[in-house]
Amino acid sequence: MTDKTTKERSFFLIRALSAAFFLMICVSGCALGKGIKHYVRPGLDVKHINKIAVLPFENFTSDTFAADKIKSLVVIDLLSRGVDVIEPGEVMGLLREMKLRSLKSITSKNIKQIAEILKVQAVMTGSVGVFKESRGVTVSYPEVSISLMLHEAETTDIIWSAWHTTGGADFMTRHFGAEGKTLDETAKILISDVIDTIY
Repeated sequence: MTDKTTKERSFFLIRALSAAFFLMICVSGCALGKGIKHYVRPGLDVKHINKIAVLPFENFTSDTFAADKIKSLVVIDLLSRGVDVIEPGEVMGLLREMKLRSLKSITSKNIKQIAEILKVQAVMTGSVGVFKESRGVTVSYPEVSISLMLHEAETTDIIWSAWHTTGGADFMTRHFGAEGKTLDETAKILISDVIDTIY
């Protein structure tokens, strides 16, 4: 075998391995993300929405603290972007004063009242549909699903909403048993991706 033939084979082998690696990365990335469905009101100038009250999220999961965990991560993400978020304890105190015991009982009138008292431009509501570690045959993987909505203070109209779900074992975990992202890491990435659609 000549040196030229050996070099050609090495070159093609390197290219084949590079292509395989690139494909593996793409598949790995696609395995977790299921796509974000979102709405932003046409013509919305988000620069004017710089002070927000985040209400407690509804919890549709078996994890008692899932909604609180996700809400905390949402607040941290918003703060990291320079958005002024009303202190959660202040929001909870106001809800108690208003005698709002159930998230399902909150009306547009309540949202407007909350916005006026807390002097915010918008009020965020949300829910958590899935927050768990699922087990496959040989591996475990995180699953998270959230829905967020932003209501304008004056009209209480929904000016932004987003739904995102992610989960499933990635390529490396499925085929090589490699340790994937934790549930908290997955939730942080998902929340960042969702809020990217408006801020």
